[in-house]
Amino acid sequence: MNSKDQAKYITCPVCSGKGKSKLGFGCPNCAGMGVGTFFHGRFFYFGPKLGRAMIELSHLRKKFHQGLNLITYIVGLIGILSLAYWIYGVSTTEVTTLGAFNFWQRRDFLILVFWFSLIADMFVFYRMSEEMRKQHRIKAISYEQKNTKAKLPNNWEELKKIKLKFKIDVSGGFTDDASKVEEEAYLLADELNHNLVMPIHLFFSALQDKQVSAIFSRLNINQRQLVEKLKIKLESISGQTKSLAKDLAHTDISRTVKEIFIDSYLQGSRLGQKKVTPKNFIIPIMNKDKYIKEVLYDLEIDSDKIFNVILWFIINEKQVESYRRYKQMARFKPATNMDRAYTSVATPILNKLGYDLTIAAKWGRLEYCVAREEEINKIWQHFESGVSGVMLVGPKGAGKKTVIDGIAQLMVKEDVPKFLQDKRLVELDAARLISGATPSQAQGRMMAIIDEVIRAGNIILYISDIENLIGITSGEEESLDLSEVLASAIERRTIYVLASATDQNYIKYIEGKSLGEIMPKVDVEEPVGNQAIQIIESKIGQLEGKYGVFFSYNAIEEVIKLTNKYIHDKYLPEKAISILEIVGVNTLKNKGKGALISREDIAVAISDITKIPITKITESESKNLLNLEKRIHRRMIGQKEAVDMVSASLRRARTEMREGKRPIANFLFLGPTGVGKTELAKSVAEVYFGNEDYMIRIDMSEFQHPDSIKKMIGDAQGVKGYLTEAVRKSPFSLILLDELEKAHPDILNVFLQVMDDGRLTDGQGRTIDFTNSILIATSNAGALFIQEQIYAGAKIETIKTALINEHLNKVMRPELINRFDGVIVFSPLSRENVVDIARLMLDKTKEMLEEKGIGLSVRDEGLKILAEKGYDPKFGARPLRRVLQENVDDEIASKILSGELKRRDTVLINVSAEVDVIKGEVI
Repeated sequence: MNSKDQAKYITCPVCSGKGKSKLGFGCPNCAGMGVGTFFHGRFFYFGPKLGRAMIELSHLRKKFHQGLNLITYIVGLIGILSLAYWIYGVSTTEVTTLGAFNFWQRRDFLILVFWFSLIADMFVFYRMSEEMRKQHRIKAISYEQKNTKAKLPNNWEELKKIKLKFKIDVSGGFTDDASKVEEEAYLLADELNHNLVMPIHLFFSALQDKQVSAIFSRLNINQRQLVEKLKIKLESISGQTKSLAKDLAHTDISRTVKEIFIDSYLQGSRLGQKKVTPKNFIIPIMNKDKYIKEVLYDLEIDSDKIFNVILWFIINEKQVESYRRYKQMARFKPATNMDRAYTSVATPILNKLGYDLTIAAKWGRLEYCVAREEEINKIWQHFESGVSGVMLVGPKGAGKKTVIDGIAQLMVKEDVPKFLQDKRLVELDAARLISGATPSQAQGRMMAIIDEVIRAGNIILYISDIENLIGITSGEEESLDLSEVLASAIERRTIYVLASATDQNYIKYIEGKSLGEIMPKVDVEEPVGNQAIQIIESKIGQLEGKYGVFFSYNAIEEVIKLTNKYIHDKYLPEKAISILEIVGVNTLKNKGKGALISREDIAVAISDITKIPITKITESESKNLLNLEKRIHRRMIGQKEAVDMVSASLRRARTEMREGKRPIANFLFLGPTGVGKTELAKSVAEVYFGNEDYMIRIDMSEFQHPDSIKKMIGDAQGVKGYLTEAVRKSPFSLILLDELEKAHPDILNVFLQVMDDGRLTDGQGRTIDFTNSILIATSNAGALFIQEQIYAGAKIETIKTALINEHLNKVMRPELINRFDGVIVFSPLSRENVVDIARLMLDKTKEMLEEKGIGLSVRDEGLKILAEKGYDPKFGARPLRRVLQENVDDEIASKILSGELKRRDTVLINVSAEVDVIKGEVI
């Protein structure tokens, strides 16, 4: 229960909550009710006055009832056996008629025993009936209650005048296990000579409960360590507790613990539980006791994690009981198309083309709906405002159908607005409606179904992928297509309709059309945070049963985190569930049944699917980041200032020392051609992402016209943008924008949003995430100025300032320049740099030759000659590659083809930069 849901408690003004005055029924303490609170039209309080004698008496009473029940069962069993033995005895004699078995007409000791046992059986049945009748069950808060203001008074004098049914003693709603924890907490405080039962006593006792222990096991908490900390704290609070209640002669339950009990009851009511169990105590204890909250925080557990795991257990319990619960709660819901009054008319066409979701919900066949209360409430609000149709819009796999399933389940329980009660929710299959029929026949079917729905009067239609109805028309003059026929009926308010469509199809086919204007839109967005966790948790039970493995809470958190980060062509919860399916299969295959799936198993699976080295990143990322400069310089010669600035920016970004949701880093590389701007980008891709292939290269000279924006981000007609589609498929990548200054200014405006918000909406309405990308733009603007200033001995910072103020602002807007994390100036290459670059290039040639079993040796004098041939101050190292290809690679290729160079030979670049062959050993 969140802090905003905390109940507000009130104390008796006469006894001040100490319980010494006797006001009669009305004061929580004076009348023995405990601390109380108003909530949804009722007054909740905790009434029992616990004591060691009362607890022992309660245990004795339970044992007595258990013994009495056992004796009664034994007597009943003896009676049945006596009757069976009597029948066996009769059957062994000569029996001429069936009248010989009329035991009710016989006088026999065995029959007497049977009759006596029958009385015992009736007594047992009576006891069971009375226990069921008196059993306190939490009443779920209905839709009507949630929308009705409480009319109860807010003072004791008026409260004691109201009816007893509005006053609820929450202790009656505790399970035996919850009552046991309550009693154990009291006994613990009493044994420690504490005058008050505090939250820590309750928490310590709750840890002994099997389900509470299982909750902390799912969270991977060392319970022994937790218990030891609590023991130390319990030993230290004795004096403090006595000072808080020095006027009490015996142990009593503190006001805080009473509030915890009431909060637990209200939490159970919100979560649809029938009874309060020990797990319901945990969140209220954390909210009320700062020490316990801090202890759990030190164990990396917060209230959100605890609540999500508690909800996970509750969801599993509900799913296990789904069939029985719906059968019980829907016993008055017809299993046919009739309503309770049996006034509905037949709907043969709809029955043939549709699927009754309320009947499916009645028998527990629909997917359990979790964490979608906001969307469902918006649907109710639209219907109550007077509209007759609502459109659910969201990406595929985000949960639109689950929302509809949830509505069907609420309709079965009648927990819906009054005008929707006693109704059927029927899904109309649009594909079956139009398949095998001409447009004219499809239109006829549609009109017949609408007529059936109107006549029936108890049907809500649901149409999935409603865009399939658009554009289908009989072809006659002034004829309407199917969607307009439906829209006309909705506008006249003769039928209620729910429909769904993906956001792309809504923009493409529905927005601005008749359906889009008649049916208000409710967005079903991809779940995030706790909502996503809770939805995934509702699927885990099925997966665990299917594969015989177990998922830790950390695995669920990890699958949501990593799929959000690395998989962008699907949506939650669908993409997370598909990953969990794969992990379940792999774990069963590799570890066997009963294995626990951890966050590392999730990372391995996503690495295999996306080909992103996630496990490598998570394990050694810190080491890689600290040594970025050294690793980059293994393939990047010179440009120390540029490498240092890039490395520092990447470290800041990875440690979240950056504002807002932005790309990992945004850089602008400036300098003459051939000085290593692109090579540094490739080096960053290899070092940071694990492979040079994680680079999306875009030649900005191809986007010189404003209309080329469609080429960049796509359009609503289905054309996919080069940039957006590449990032959607590979969000963990480096984006290289070559020669940025050559693009049209309107194209450059796109990157203002990318660098600011880390996201971009493509032409089809999809949001593309750039927060896991590095953006690097290169430009030759001011290249000649840089060369002149470097040769003149100017400092890099002085050159950068002049470039920004005098050169860049002529080709780029200032706001774009300011978005970059770093503007990096590359120096022209020296002759020494080119020699080192030549050596790196020849190392690659050496690697290729080694694969053929051929060696390579290079003399320093020859290397310098090759470097001198490939050096050009205007073009940097760019001519060097051509020189090496002509003077080395081509020569080696010719010698291999002529047979002069063979396996085990060695290629030698001699002092004259010529290619010689040193013959290897003959085998």
